[in-house]
Amino acid sequence: MTDKDMGNIIYISLIISLDLLICFTTFQNSFSLINTKSPFSESNATIKSISSSTSDGKYFINLQYGPEVKKGELGFFMVNMFNNNGDKQIRMRHVDCDFIIERDGIELFKMSTKYGEPLFHSINGVMLPSFRFSESGNYTISVEIAAQLFIPITPVFANFSAMVIPAADGNLEIKLST
Repeated sequence: MTDKDMGNIIYISLIISLDLLICFTTFQNSFSLINTKSPFSESNATIKSISSSTSDGKYFINLQYGPEVKKGELGFFMVNMFNNNGDKQIRMRHVDCDFIIERDGIELFKMSTKYGEPLFHSINGVMLPSFRFSESGNYTISVEIAAQLFIPITPVFANFSAMVIPAADGNLEIKLST
């Protein structure tokens, strides 16, 4: 066997290994979304959407959520962040951000603490937080943006009011407003 043949074998082995790695990573990410019973996975769950601009108007936040949550289970959200350029929204990239839920001024959930970081870094301008609402009541949901493209900015927030009420079947219903 010549050096050229050995080089070809190594090259082909490397390509096959990379292909397998990409396939396994893709399947793992797909299955993790399906296994969590997220309404954004392959299901026929109802999804609602609400949008708001940040306090300075520079960023546009679209918040999608499942309005019906079984008692004791997680409520799932999908946050999409955009630069707000008038009539054109462009998806943000490399955003340092956070998803915060408060009740009566007390912080109940902060997505970044789940990862042990001061902020959550979103490569593609999307966050997929989840939170277990333990009881009905009024909550405040805030999306914080503190950096874009690795450049820190003065933190800005988009705020949403969440009213969690008991449904007729004993589960919880989430109603969001700006």
